[in-house]
Amino acid sequence: MSTYRVINPHGEVVATKDIGNADDAHAWFVDNKADKTELGWRMEVDIDGDWRFFDQTDGDRA
Repeated sequence: MSTYRVINPHGEVVATKDIGNADDAHAWFVDNKADKTELGWRMEVDIDGDWRFFDQTDGDRA
């Protein structure tokens, strides 16, 4: 179980939740974005007390 948070384009944390896997975390993120057309929304995951950007691509940029 990991803790995820949703951050709006203004840098404000709008939701935080413990979630069991990355797929469920991404679905939760999509549901929590208030304005689905506004750019700048992001999700972070707490890894050992350090908040890190959640990368659903697993690093694949091809």
